[in-house]
Amino acid sequence: MNILSFDIEDWWGYRQIDKKLAKDSITSWLPRLNNYLHQILDFLDEKQVKATFFCLGEVAAANPEVIKQIDSRGHHIGSHSYSHTFWMNANYKQVADDTHKAVSIIEDLIGKKVDAYRAPAFSINENNKWIFEILAQNGIVYDCSIFPTSRGIGGFKGFTHKTPVLIEHLGVTIKEFPIAPVKVFGKEIVYSGGGYFRLFPYWKIKYLTNQSNYMMTYFHIKDFDKDQERYYRSFAGESAPVRYFKNYFGLNNNFLKFKRFISEFNFSSVKEADLLIDWNSAPKVKL
Repeated sequence: MNILSFDIEDWWGYRQIDKKLAKDSITSWLPRLNNYLHQILDFLDEKQVKATFFCLGEVAAANPEVIKQIDSRGHHIGSHSYSHTFWMNANYKQVADDTHKAVSIIEDLIGKKVDAYRAPAFSINENNKWIFEILAQNGIVYDCSIFPTSRGIGGFKGFTHKTPVLIEHLGVTIKEFPIAPVKVFGKEIVYSGGGYFRLFPYWKIKYLTNQSNYMMTYFHIKDFDKDQERYYRSFAGESAPVRYFKNYFGLNNNFLKFKRFISEFNFSSVKEADLLIDWNSAPKVKL
């Protein structure tokens, strides 16, 4: 089971100068990511693949055409929160207000129930698992927020399941589709999105995928834009060189690698994968 998902979070703060259109001191600002979104949607149509797109509420509010484009192609739309706030130190009201706002805006745009969620930076952990109650209150059926190992931001190291499970907490039940780490040189890593997908050579990604019975991807549109402006600065306690490497290594050929990956394996959306699972036999995890 290979699940294809995207985090649509970049538009709200990512606009670049189109130098070809800048004349006589007149600067044209265009959302460069739209170009890659069109290419991805066209390519998925060609391959007859559906994905789950976790969309930021701020993107939906400021750029509704982005969400409408995705929905018009028949893809599964989920919420990626409204503000992309990391929830590690958040309180109940903050998460509840944010979740309701994001779900409401997206539902109004697409005219459908939003039933899937991914927390920003996989930031549901042992200390804020009460978020599952909020998700259930907002009609969320599928959660894809758990990163069952340690990471720089977010992560739920004490969560040991790496396949779909039923999470039970505070009287609610959620179908959880976690990220699935694999061990490479004794270290648990996730090769199916973000920096590691750019870092690993394709032969290694193909080998790891063939060895896996379940994989959850998490792609960002910005990870395919090789012409983007590149910033050299520290972030979240990481030095500028480390952060630069993580953000941009492998960017130049990443879109071609992605297209090859999708072409050589079978993928489904979260909603499609749900229909393939016998949930009566699935593990139940009480948090």
